[in-house]
Amino acid sequence: MKRIILSALIALSINFVNAQTKKPAAKTPVKSATVKPGVAPKIGYIFEDYIFENYKEVKKLDEDLKKKQESYQESYSKLAIEYQTLYTEYQASMRNLDSMTTEKLNEKLKKVQEVKSASENFQREAEKELQQFTGDGVVRIKTNIKTAAEAVAKEKGIKYVFTRNKSDGPMTSNRVVLYVGDKGLGNISDAVLIKLGSPAIAKKK
Repeated sequence: MKRIILSALIALSINFVNAQTKKPAAKTPVKSATVKPGVAPKIGYIFEDYIFENYKEVKKLDEDLKKKQESYQESYSKLAIEYQTLYTEYQASMRNLDSMTTEKLNEKLKKVQEVKSASENFQREAEKELQQFTGDGVVRIKTNIKTAAEAVAKEKGIKYVFTRNKSDGPMTSNRVVLYVGDKGLGNISDAVLIKLGSPAIAKKK
């Protein structure tokens, strides 16, 4: 289940690039207070999959989703047992038509069909609610990560924050990381996790 949520998170991943909005042309040139001419702005990045694996809210979403699934499964099982019982009784009545009036037989059949329809509707609605619950949780988590990344970037004077995965390479689909030679200096993943209230993983010496 955790892999499913992580896949959903990665599949729904938003762009963490803090692009500056274009300002109307001013009558007098506006000098930058933070970036000197000829000096490239600082760039940072986060390992998206690393944060998803260690952010406590992802784990909580996984646990809450399992609880909801178990609750829905319990209710569905009761409907399934009820349907099976009524259907078995109806089948028995069909084998003993002499003791049943047409009216009673039709009543039994109607009850079987009603319970079957109710169980099918319940299953469809449960699936929709689980998808909605997961989707809302993913959006909330991604918003939190984006907010934390922006806060860390401002603290460190970083102008752009990109997302990466630990296993990304030049041929990775939908990624543009061709080379990284900063020896991890631009990696703010742990700082973002701390900002999110989740403990960073201790580095092995």
